[in-house]
Amino acid sequence: MENNADSGNNGYSLIMKYRYAIMGIATIWIFIFHTWIPVFYNPSNGFTEFVHNAEEYFRIIGYCGVDIFLLLSGMGLTYAIKRGSLARFYYRRIRRVFLPYLAAALIRWPIDQWSVQEFFENATGLSFYIKHIHTFCWFVPAIITLYLVFPLYYKMLTKAKSKLLFTSLAITVWFLITILVHGHMRYDLYGFTNRIPVFLIGIYFGELSKEPKRSTFTKKHYLAVIAVFIAGLFLAYMYNFRDFEIVIPGGKAVVPNILISVSVSFLVAKGFAMLDRSLPKLGRVLNEACCFWGKMSLEMYCIFICFLIPYFVISVQLLHDLNLPIVLINIVVFSITSSMSWLVSLTFTYFWKLVELIRKKKIADNKKHEQQVIN
Repeated sequence: MENNADSGNNGYSLIMKYRYAIMGIATIWIFIFHTWIPVFYNPSNGFTEFVHNAEEYFRIIGYCGVDIFLLLSGMGLTYAIKRGSLARFYYRRIRRVFLPYLAAALIRWPIDQWSVQEFFENATGLSFYIKHIHTFCWFVPAIITLYLVFPLYYKMLTKAKSKLLFTSLAITVWFLITILVHGHMRYDLYGFTNRIPVFLIGIYFGELSKEPKRSTFTKKHYLAVIAVFIAGLFLAYMYNFRDFEIVIPGGKAVVPNILISVSVSFLVAKGFAMLDRSLPKLGRVLNEACCFWGKMSLEMYCIFICFLIPYFVISVQLLHDLNLPIVLINIVVFSITSSMSWLVSLTFTYFWKLVELIRKKKIADNKKHEQQVIN
């Protein structure tokens, strides 16, 4: 999705312009978090030990990719809500996630030997609320929940005199509720609720992206973004390796994730913009490559749930028996997953095109019939 306004000096508009490319990077990062086998697993000297620690650190904080998705989703929804009726908004959002999610449930049903009731609970997302968020494909019911409440929240935001103040108050209310329900709410739910602030920030950024003249970014802004990025990396290290926590339960998914997801989005968007100006061919190739994964991120997630989780150890062992080096094993697993995701994405795309074609034909036939009756 691109903003038609001049986005050259508006950092928020740049994020919208390169939204799918940023999503692609987040998709790869999440994949690394779940499946990457450490290459430097046995450091023997100072340099390899440093590389090993850097590799492991980068992998462990890969869950920040989810926060990047929620930030970008919040921004994108501010545009999507303007396109047609509220019913159309919900239809397009649910349509995007329904088929991959249902297909994943149908595949996992016999693999995990679910009962009919378990299949119903998982396929509808009910298990997310009544059992555990990680029972099955947690991200889908989580994002649908945010889709459902977004129109009401956005309506209040647009009526507020100060969108910044309204967003700050909303996050403050979230914080107070989080503290109050501690000990009463299922602990696993914090994996979802702790990511609400970054979604709200995304909505606010979406509004700022529509005001290019009021949101001009200078070198000082990007120096501040780099400082935020460094602070996020430091806090992520403290939270993940030094057991540093704040008052928020499951706090490692709040402050560091917000700092990293926001700063990474700005910096990646700026990087693509600079490439487009100085090395347009290279920039176009990298942008299209990242968009390739960004546009099928949900399908890749579902492929991971369907096949990588139940068969990952077997697959890796098979590749290891072929005497493939670890780097090549990682590449093969990633390539196979990407290929399957692309085929699934293509299938669903053509399915919905067929549905729309049938719907339009039916509407045209009805109009033709009505015209014949009138005549």
